[in-house]
Amino acid sequence: MIKKVYKVTPLIVALALLAACATVKKAPPPPPPKKASAATLQAIQDAQTAIAKAEKVGCNVTAEQAQVSEAQAQAKIPNNQKAQSLADSARTAADQCANRYWLHKARADLAKIRQYTNLNSSERASLARGRSDIGNNKGKAAYDVLSSLLSELQAARTTYTVIRGDNLWNIAGKHSIYHNPFEWPLIYRNNASRIHDPDLIYPNEELRIVLNPVKSAVRSAKHYAKTRGPWQNGRALGKDHAWLASQQGSKI
Repeated sequence: MIKKVYKVTPLIVALALLAACATVKKAPPPPPPKKASAATLQAIQDAQTAIAKAEKVGCNVTAEQAQVSEAQAQAKIPNNQKAQSLADSARTAADQCANRYWLHKARADLAKIRQYTNLNSSERASLARGRSDIGNNKGKAAYDVLSSLLSELQAARTTYTVIRGDNLWNIAGKHSIYHNPFEWPLIYRNNASRIHDPDLIYPNEELRIVLNPVKSAVRSAKHYAKTRGPWQNGRALGKDHAWLASQQGSKI
């Protein structure tokens, strides 16, 4: 029996391989997204919130609003990358404007706070925190701390009930009051309607105390205390009344 031998030429092999490849279907490319991503929508919302806050404090946000409008248009295509970039740019610009506003307000309050004396440890801690926030460019945080501290200092009042043996000198020297007896004229001034002669106060009298007097009032009070003269009933009354008159209209 004769066997037939067929030679497979390289050309036939190549054609077979090409035919096999032609039968393999390539996977189609993924379809483009049909709507904006959640990240894009969030970026646009964040920008709108920042713009509203900036506008509320007087910032001109026309350019930022235009950027958000363009971001919304890009989101409809959707071109998520472009939309997010535009929204982030608008948010950053709005935040920066609002931050400048709050920093200005915080620095103004800090200047007022510097006029007050006799701060306790808690008040000093708040002051340090506000200064730190200003240094770290955190305008709103600084303003929140310092505006609260300023209100606290402005409202800080207490009363003191006179006991036998008291005088304005030793009351002012108490640690819970001013811790400095030379500041007694501050008590006299704040109770002028009930103290006719600062050399004469009586048990059970209720004295109003301003806990955080301003520096100018403290300077005036200490100067007067050191130049008033001896504590003798009635001897300095004319000078006392003249000093009181000189303080009218100024803050304690």
